[in-house]
Amino acid sequence: MELRETVRKPSPGRCIYCGDAQATLTDEHVIFYALGAHTAIFEKASCVACAKAIQKYEQRILRGQLGVFRARIDAPTRNRKDRPTHQDLQFVEVDRFGRRIRDLGTRRFAIDDAPFNLSVWQLAPPRILGEQRSKREHAGQPWVSLAQSESQKALAARLAREVAEEIGAEHVAVKVDTINREDFLRFLVKTAHAYAVFEKGLEAFRPLTADLILSRDDDLSQYIGGSPINPEYESSPASMTELSVGVVKDGPAAGYTAVYIRLYPILGTPPHVVIVGEPL
Repeated sequence: MELRETVRKPSPGRCIYCGDAQATLTDEHVIFYALGAHTAIFEKASCVACAKAIQKYEQRILRGQLGVFRARIDAPTRNRKDRPTHQDLQFVEVDRFGRRIRDLGTRRFAIDDAPFNLSVWQLAPPRILGEQRSKREHAGQPWVSLAQSESQKALAARLAREVAEEIGAEHVAVKVDTINREDFLRFLVKTAHAYAVFEKGLEAFRPLTADLILSRDDDLSQYIGGSPINPEYESSPASMTELSVGVVKDGPAAGYTAVYIRLYPILGTPPHVVIVGEPL
């Protein structure tokens, strides 16, 4: 994606997040640079204050929690010197039922020798769509690619056996890192909103998610969730990010603008839908 021709659009004249037309505006990466480099640039579309608010969780996700994964796939980066070369894996001793007995600390591995893993978040459809789900389902749970791959599970099991032999334990397990729910979902909501405005314009809908994007509201499951929508395009497994925008056809949110978003579909990741705006 670093080599793709950049799509640029001129400034909308005000911040696409807070609506301020008087503030200093900066260029906005519709898709975060670390996912798509310069795939889509919205010129002078974000004010400095909103950019700073977004950058806080963007950096926690992209440089922190997804840092090793991005290094493994050679994702776009502005500074390759900051790329991690090693990963710390935490091991725990467990009984034969898998119940934790004690922590065994961490071991450091070159990232190519550690299990290949991506963690995202899986949850029920957004509450605004009206589907009756439990509070627990709307809160969701981590989705871990390691759990879906037999080869990577076998690698993790081999590393655990080596630690078990080293310390004389009968059963040892590897603790897999999962992603922070709030940061990850805000990250998706921001991307969806920016993409919808980029494609349809600021006057196409009344935005619903500014407070979520700017960390002023924590009720994320109202507007983002697992996607019950099948986008009307041919999906490519080579895509790093799938995005499409349209309107909800029926139900209590009929006519609302929605964005379908899926990261790294080649790994079988769960898709999401973000309800970004209501009809004017």
